[in-house]
Amino acid sequence: MKKLICCSCIIVFCLFVFTACDKLPWSKPSTSRPKPAAAGPVLAQVSGWTLTLNDFNGQIDSIIKANKGNAGVAVSSLGLLARTFFPPYMEQIDFGSVEGKQLYLNFLVNLELLAQEAENRSLDKDPDIAKDIRRTKVEILDFALLNEVLKKVTITPLEIEGFYENEYKKTLESIDQRKVREIVVDSETKATAVLVELLQGADFASLARTRSKAASAEKGGDLGYLVYQPNMKFKKFWEVALTLDKGQVSSIFKDPGAQDYYIVKIEDIKKGEPESLSKIYDQLEFLLKQKKSLEAIDGLIAGIKAKVSVQVNSKLLEK
Repeated sequence: MKKLICCSCIIVFCLFVFTACDKLPWSKPSTSRPKPAAAGPVLAQVSGWTLTLNDFNGQIDSIIKANKGNAGVAVSSLGLLARTFFPPYMEQIDFGSVEGKQLYLNFLVNLELLAQEAENRSLDKDPDIAKDIRRTKVEILDFALLNEVLKKVTITPLEIEGFYENEYKKTLESIDQRKVREIVVDSETKATAVLVELLQGADFASLARTRSKAASAEKGGDLGYLVYQPNMKFKKFWEVALTLDKGQVSSIFKDPGAQDYYIVKIEDIKKGEPESLSKIYDQLEFLLKQKKSLEAIDGLIAGIKAKVSVQVNSKLLEK
């Protein structure tokens, strides 16, 4: 299961970016003018810009949802300009109170006032600012299009069963899980002394308990059954752990990022044991939706490229 989660990190991250962006508290309110009047009571109006009560409440709900349901929202999460408008001592705003909502409403009105004045001074025509506005517009349009595409992505029970049998089980059953013990010391001299004792027949677990500085020492250096997870250990660790045979003890090797010297032992090697479908059904449904979402995005981009001219000169990056 660890392998399944590890392999899915990138997919999960991408889906979060593409589907949650419109709910983030730092998403900027639109400052485009004129803005068509929306249905519902008008809460605020600045020249051609109108903010209805429904729109305002929608923003509040999205901010609270992005804050894990907590109505106390950090000022720093409300955008780059938030600290300019709120007192330095104010760390958060209570969006569940009338006072908090009034503060946020004043903030939105002030943002609009400044934006309109900037346009009146033709600052939006400045070439550098125009590029920034274009980048923001591109992001908003991209997210809108991707959300439209991703809403159509659906998963059926039959697809989940197929994903379980053809990808999850086969992948897990093809991966070796290695039961690893480690001894970690802070000098090569200490590591050499430990290795000599091991070669003379000393018990690895006992030495790990008395000599190792790692958190695993209290468990005799036992790290459990591992599969390759690059973020868990450094590259040399995996190079050693994945090449030793069952029962073998490594020579001394060093963590390049710390003053730590390692000796590891492979106590057992076994194939992965898949969980039952019922136990991980929801996780597989989630992962499969991520997979299909990325495929939908790739298909969308490929279709667009087929209709337009795209030229990229990557060689310029080498200069």
